[in-house]
Amino acid sequence: MTPSLASYIAGVLQIAAICGAVWYGSWWIRRWIVPEFSGALARLSELTIAFALLIISLQLIGSVGLLKEAWITAACIVIPLAGAGLAWKFAPRDVEQIAAPAVPTWAFLVAIAVASWCVAEWTFPTQLSLDQGMFGGDTTWYHMPDAARFIQEGSITQLHYTDALRLAVWFYPQSSELMHGALMGLLSSDFLSPVFNMLPLGIALLACWCVGRPYGVGPATLVGGAILLSAGVMIETQPGEGRNDIVCFAFLVAFVAFLINGHQRRAPKSGAVSETPDANAPLLDKGPLIMAGIAAGLAISIKVSMLAPIGVIFLGMVLVSGKGRRLTTALCLGISMFLVGGYWYVRAMVYTGGNPVPAVGWGPLKLPQPDQMPLDPRPRFSVAHYLTDPGIYRWWFFPRLDDAFGVLFPLILVMLAAAAIWLVVKSRNKIVRVISAAALITAVVYVFTPLTAAGQEFQPRGFFTNTRYLLPGLLLAAVMLPLIRQLREPEDRAKKVLIFLAAVYAITVLTSPKWYPGFLPGAVFLTLAIVWAPVGLSWMKDNTKVPRVVIVACVTAIALIAAIWGRGEEVGYANKHYTRTTLFLQEGGPQDAFAFTRDLKDKRIALAGSGEIFFGQYGFYGVDRSNYVQYIGQKGPNGTYRLIDNCREFINTINAGDFDYIITSEYSQDSPTADYYYPVRGWIDGDPALKLVVSEDDITPQADYVYKVNGKIDPNRCAKLDKDKLYADRIEALKEEAEREDDAAAED
Repeated sequence: MTPSLASYIAGVLQIAAICGAVWYGSWWIRRWIVPEFSGALARLSELTIAFALLIISLQLIGSVGLLKEAWITAACIVIPLAGAGLAWKFAPRDVEQIAAPAVPTWAFLVAIAVASWCVAEWTFPTQLSLDQGMFGGDTTWYHMPDAARFIQEGSITQLHYTDALRLAVWFYPQSSELMHGALMGLLSSDFLSPVFNMLPLGIALLACWCVGRPYGVGPATLVGGAILLSAGVMIETQPGEGRNDIVCFAFLVAFVAFLINGHQRRAPKSGAVSETPDANAPLLDKGPLIMAGIAAGLAISIKVSMLAPIGVIFLGMVLVSGKGRRLTTALCLGISMFLVGGYWYVRAMVYTGGNPVPAVGWGPLKLPQPDQMPLDPRPRFSVAHYLTDPGIYRWWFFPRLDDAFGVLFPLILVMLAAAAIWLVVKSRNKIVRVISAAALITAVVYVFTPLTAAGQEFQPRGFFTNTRYLLPGLLLAAVMLPLIRQLREPEDRAKKVLIFLAAVYAITVLTSPKWYPGFLPGAVFLTLAIVWAPVGLSWMKDNTKVPRVVIVACVTAIALIAAIWGRGEEVGYANKHYTRTTLFLQEGGPQDAFAFTRDLKDKRIALAGSGEIFFGQYGFYGVDRSNYVQYIGQKGPNGTYRLIDNCREFINTINAGDFDYIITSEYSQDSPTADYYYPVRGWIDGDPALKLVVSEDDITPQADYVYKVNGKIDPNRCAKLDKDKLYADRIEALKEEAEREDDAAAED
């Protein structure tokens, strides 16, 4: 099952060639769009453009069914180089770059220390996933299955129906999954997927710095952002997983950084930046607006929840641009945002006949939507449902907020809310006011969003993990806080603010997960690659006479160490990941079925049954992810996918799929009194074309089974099945429920 050394070397060389072409293309395009950007801001621009180039390249070939190794390599080299050629032709020459205000050395070192700790903290769960695999619920439910399906089919135009839930996750933006799929295609392995989120973490920290850069408070904005990037909910859900919150957070903050920096102007005498632009100058030049649009497009192409903060900021920027500039602002932001981030929304419109976000109810617009069954991972309660219930605060919200944001969560929440409100009311900078308003509105949207307090009523078990939806608003407020004039002037006050934020960070990370000694070398290397080397080499380039060849040699050495180390990780990952099947669905699930399918190759596997079957479905793709896994359901208009409610259609669908194996639970839902409780196993059990190869009868909440398919299943058996026997559990449960209702009525 271990990928060959030759395929690994070929994959590494292809990735190296892609990185070289993308770097060259992004450097020239940045010189074309924002030639005045320098230092950290220029590097953030280039990283943003690099991600955009990769995603656009992959979308182009994926749209025509060419998402295969050779075409991935060709597209991701040719398109960035073509962009470089175009930019070289039009990029202005001899543009003076705007340098950032000087930062005290001690403040710079505090920022580097916090960034290093944050990155190192993320490396431990990352390396743990490299050892045992990715087991996060969303990762195994749809993030990684989508990535694997992209590379299996070579296409991104088809919807991958992972389940029959109300959420319709096949309409979520999938740029992050597309990049995971491309890495699978290049390396014939998904071992880089657990490491992938380390890169956007570095970009997020850089973006946080750049927000405060023009005011000389970059260290404070970085530390403020790191308080949330190191929060418990982030450490629990992002490192070593296929979840994509950190990716969109990185570009959300980059979006804000470009707007903040684009607002600055060079003062006429000192050469420093000025907070208040010339009265005759436009609020923002076109270049920063285009860069902001690219970053915003990346964010919305990764997660639909980014539409709230980015939409508010977009509208706010148009409004505050002033007469005669509103159209320019709307076009510069809107066109670049659409080109980079519009693909998945256009695809959704094609399938639904006009709805770009099918998961959202559009009220009086009544846009077409998939007609999903009212099935949810947990009951759909929002935080707003419990706003007046003090018991929920005491027993659920406060303990989980402690887990999510640390022991200082009351201080953090109150401080950030107060900062955002203050800036909206008091700031003289229109852009800062718009961003702060977006932070507040995003937080309000979170309170009323379904599933933020998901779970049985009065048991919001989904509250902790879904505090991720509050993080965009908190993150915006955190990087805005140090920009408050009264906190950054005079300089001595700015010093105290940085020390205070660093203290809050230090107390927050006291709840860090265990640091395993065996993972320390990996933590040091990843911190070197993401923080120390970029910072150190940039400093050497700008402040010393070190020859360029030395810098190139250092980068090459780090890349070679990563490539050599990576081969060992690839082999270890292939041998060890998903061998501990008890880590799947820790509350229960088909453990023996996961173990059985792990070493299967090139098989077609049908899934049927309750959530224990489909929430962990990435485990059925096998070690080399060559198994084709499909949950059985009924397609309908507008991207609808529903449970099949009758035996004959269920069997005909399985036969049409030409499957090799069927994995199923007894029923489609766990409770016999549920509305869609279908005996999916009973419909196929006993058919002579099926051989039972795995049976787990003693697990909760349901038993599960694996059948080997040796021929066509006979749909005519359906007429002979005893329906009372198939539904015996349901009939008995409904009788008991009716008796309880009668007893309650009699007592009344």
